[in-house]
Amino acid sequence: MKLALSKTLLRSSSLLKIPNRTKFLIFQETCEKELGGKGVFACQNIPKGAVVWAFDNVNCERLTELSVAVEDEEKLSKQLQKGFLNKRLDKFIVLDDGAQYTNHAKEANLRWGSDDETWVAARNIKDGEEITFDHSQFGLNSDCGWLKSLFAKLHPSVLELESKLEADRTA
Repeated sequence: MKLALSKTLLRSSSLLKIPNRTKFLIFQETCEKELGGKGVFACQNIPKGAVVWAFDNVNCERLTELSVAVEDEEKLSKQLQKGFLNKRLDKFIVLDDGAQYTNHAKEANLRWGSDDETWVAARNIKDGEEITFDHSQFGLNSDCGWLKSLFAKLHPSVLELESKLEADRTA
């Protein structure tokens, strides 16, 4: 049996964007930004206090001083490019679910949750708004001895940048 579909019932592919739901606990999409790079954008209204992202063992990894000792150097180099130091927990969190595209904003719309492994809405976030986090809330790689030595070996330019940022903060 053949079905006939009216062209008026069909939507263009741009209208049929299906937002992702990964470790993000809200509907979101990663998009190219006008000025270059990528960003994460809300595909729904998000109320203040809602959990937006949570660590999971499927799309995230926690690197510790013990775990990096057994990792391949090439793999480590790639992992260190898409994560952040959770200073309080002394772990480097590797993101591989789109959260690595969450950009910095001084007045970000996300903040840490109570367990330091979730991000919550710091205020109401509107559908279509970019999701941002104040990266100064993450630890500096240079603040962690075992991580600092890895970055010195694999990504020294990151430590140079952090040094400049720290000098700007104290000036």
